[in-house]
Parts: sequence; structure tokens; C-alpha cells
Amino acid sequence: MVDYRKIESTSNPLLEKLEKTYIGSFPEQERRAFPLFVELIEREPRFSAYVLLKEGSYIGFLTTWALEGFVYVEHFAIDEAARNGGVGKAAMEQLLKQTSAPVILEVELPQDELSIRRVGFYERLGFRLDDHAYTQPPYAKGSDWLPMYLMSYGKINLNESFEQVKGELYKNVYGVTE
Repeated sequence: MVDYRKIESTSNPLLEKLEKTYIGSFPEQERRAFPLFVELIEREPRFSAYVLLKEGSYIGFLTTWALEGFVYVEHFAIDEAARNGGVGKAAMEQLLKQTSAPVILEVELPQDELSIRRVGFYERLGFRLDDHAYTQPPYAKGSDWLPMYLMSYGKINLNESFEQVKGELYKNVYGVTE
């Protein structure tokens, strides 16, 4: 079983490990600057950052946004030393059991082995890959918009609610109004 611990304070000693995993797991264009991440912990009630522990040891982190009609998983990463042992699957299964709301996440276009494996990982957990054209707004001014796909889990039909979901993400997560 994976233990989720919400980061309630920026003085939490596990925040340093989370930062290392965050920066090591996501390219710069797919993450915000870490001081802005910390600011979300302090000031944004819809945002939650969790460290993941197994038998008391840090194994990764997950961030979520509680948005209108769904939970958005913004970042999920297992520390390199803990990968390939099934803890990522266990952590995500636990999240899916604990939330009654539908879950949305973004994935890179499945164009190379790693991105294809990532999509497959989520599909094996019950997520559905949506084929609407979607671009992730930039985290930093002047950066490029990134082509992505959305994946969904639970009682949500992106054929009906894609524009609403996209609007929620753009406005609340990225601060973009179309």
C-alpha cells in the first residue's frame, strides 16, 4: 500500500525530494518554475501536492486540482530508484479508489516508445485516451504550446464535455482565457 501525505507546509522536509523528482521527471516546458509550485501549495486551495511513501520511504509525488466536475492530475512521478516495482500502479489505483469524481490527465502524443508506454500504463488502469486536438498552454511566458492528449477515468464523456474540461484547465491551471 502506498501512503499519500499531503504537503501542507513549505517547511515539510520531503518537499526537497519532491522538487528533485519533479525537475528530474518533467521537461522544463511541462512544468512550472518550482517557486511557483511552492506558491500554489501556500495559496491555492484547489491544488494539492502529495508525497508518496512506501513503508515510510519516499517513492514519488502526485499533484491534483479539484476543478468543476472532475479532478485533474497535473503531475505524477515515481522516483527513479523506486520505478518498475509496481508502486506507480498501486499509487494511481489508490487515488482512483479514493475519489468519486472523474479524473482527467494530460499525456504526450504517443509517438515514441516512452510516450506509448505511458499511455498504455494509464489505459491498463482504466483511463480512456481522447482524440480531440488539445494543446497544453505554456507554463512560462514565451514558451510554446504543446500538443497533448487528454485521458479520462470515471463517469465523464469527453465527446460531450471536452470544451468545458479544456476551459477549466486553461483558466484554473494555466491562467489562460481563450
